[in-house]
Amino acid sequence: MQDWAWLTGATHFFGLVGDTLENLLGLNPIALLFALLTPLLLIYGRREVRVRRLRSIQDFIRAFDQLRQTQAEKDEQDAAAQSVPPARRPQPITQNPTFEFVRSKYTSDIEPVEWRGEKRTLKLSENEEIDRIIESLGAFGSPTDKRIFLSTTGFIIACYFGFDALQETMLSGFGAAGSACATTLPCTEAAMKPGSYEQLRIIGSLTFVGAYIAAIRIFLRGLSVFDLSSYTFLRQTGEMLASVTFTILVFRAFPDPFHDVVSAVAPGFAGPADGSIPWIWLALAPLFGLLPQSVTKFLLMKMQSLVAWIKTSDDRFIAVTKIISLDIIDGIDFETRFRLEECGIYDVQNLATYNPIMLHIESPYGIYQVIDWIGQAQLCHIVGPEKFLLFREVNIRTIFDLERAISDVNAPPEFDDICVSILFASTDNLKQTLDITKTKLATIAEDGTVSDVDLAEYSRWVRGKINKTNVSAATEHVMRWIADDLHVRRLRRLWKEISASLGEDSDRLDSTKR
Repeated sequence: MQDWAWLTGATHFFGLVGDTLENLLGLNPIALLFALLTPLLLIYGRREVRVRRLRSIQDFIRAFDQLRQTQAEKDEQDAAAQSVPPARRPQPITQNPTFEFVRSKYTSDIEPVEWRGEKRTLKLSENEEIDRIIESLGAFGSPTDKRIFLSTTGFIIACYFGFDALQETMLSGFGAAGSACATTLPCTEAAMKPGSYEQLRIIGSLTFVGAYIAAIRIFLRGLSVFDLSSYTFLRQTGEMLASVTFTILVFRAFPDPFHDVVSAVAPGFAGPADGSIPWIWLALAPLFGLLPQSVTKFLLMKMQSLVAWIKTSDDRFIAVTKIISLDIIDGIDFETRFRLEECGIYDVQNLATYNPIMLHIESPYGIYQVIDWIGQAQLCHIVGPEKFLLFREVNIRTIFDLERAISDVNAPPEFDDICVSILFASTDNLKQTLDITKTKLATIAEDGTVSDVDLAEYSRWVRGKINKTNVSAATEHVMRWIADDLHVRRLRRLWKEISASLGEDSDRLDSTKR
């Protein structure tokens, strides 16, 4: 233990640094340590996240380009043997716009033209390009990371004063009676007077704790999706200052919110005579810090109906416009749902439109698992949860299963009837919408008479119209418009390129009738 005396003794290194900061510069070493370490660790984590995901992109390129090259060689051999042009070859996965978006997200702020002062003249492969980018990052990060650290100056200052005030608050026993003398401030009878500096400091420091925790959550969420930028630090600094200021003002206006209520029940109640802070504020202060925007937006939303010149919101359709939870997707459980929320995916619509390669790179889930989830989400998002579950009972799980069941050249016409009956089925959600809006559906009879009918009669009329035309043509028309969204087309292209890279040997088993 004597070997460590230079660290643990009265004159150890860290003790000297702390004494220098406290005595000569007048700074609190503990508060300064927390204020500096927070942005430093976050920015270093940003660098590590970038490197790890660039390595994952390299692995993705190696895996599918190797399959593509193997299939291309097989196509050339078949073409030479048959003296015919080679079959359509799969394109490199790196030429897919979906992949380009993922790569540019992690390399757009890197200058690829020069490394270490040398002009690049050679044409590098994708993996070699990524290797050079990783090499240029250095130990701490890119020049962008250093610029981000400069933008954290306001956050560092706010954290320093916040932690310094929190330390004094903890020494004072959070404003307990008779504990004001435990602080470094002069102990006077007015030290804990309602609205005094001592009480405002305690409330402000407790609000800072909540705001700091909320900021750390935002930073970590941005770190997980590589969205930690200067704007993130500047915004959270502003939110932190706004939360502390707002809470102090509310506390100054209502130092004891339950006092009037209790006085009405028990006349003569004078409140705490020892000058201690009411317990409700010890809970409300960090809560206001944790939910600054949520609290203010909720109050404004509820108060807007009291002001005539503010446009009000139509809340009638909240019951029929609920978000669809990710739990409806086959393969996503409780823990997986919260892991996807770290990527900004909170409901089925978010998952349906998400970049599949990006989700694979930014999460621990395989590319085939991700594609299956997104295919399910797209079907659920387009047809609704009720019809999605009905389709799953007839073994149609993804948007491409439905497309194959309807549009395949070998699809029997009977399947068109099955799909139409589900696609145009009336749901309870539609019934609630009609009840809320007081809307009547109109039908046209053979003689041209227009009648208002209920939902069941309207559904029978729609199906009769489809039966009088070509059911297959009507079904394929529906399939064309519901499968023409850009995110569906993006997934279809990726599906086809990966399928082509796997080669014809993966189409079927040799023993099948096909």
